[in-house]
Amino acid sequence: MGANQSAVHSSNGTGGLIMPKKSGQVLIFRSSSKWRSHFQSSKQTDKLMVIHFTATWCGPCHTMEPVIRDFAAKYVGVEFIQIDVDELEAVAREYAVQALPAFILIKKGKTVDKVVGAEKAALQNKIEKCMV
Repeated sequence: MGANQSAVHSSNGTGGLIMPKKSGQVLIFRSSSKWRSHFQSSKQTDKLMVIHFTATWCGPCHTMEPVIRDFAAKYVGVEFIQIDVDELEAVAREYAVQALPAFILIKKGKTVDKVVGAEKAALQNKIEKCMV
């Protein structure tokens, strides 16, 4: 991960969840149990969640990281999540991620749309469509 990563890297007992410093940034999950707990609680809100499935070896994924940080700052009412497919393989399988980067848009626990590939404009359009 680069120095421009939005999340704070910490080993302070967060149990696999890297918490952002402030709102408008990206949550990074490294623990399946923390992810599942967060996902269950997100079902109670109308907030749009955008999951960015990525991998350290994926060049287009790295290209999209600053885009996602920009979107997180712009769309403060949307929750942006980053999940590495190699760290949380079961979660990637659950969402049938077969190519990277993949973006799954979720509301109330249900997938409402997705974008595969480093498609900034397509992702932005779908986020704006799903926010309403």
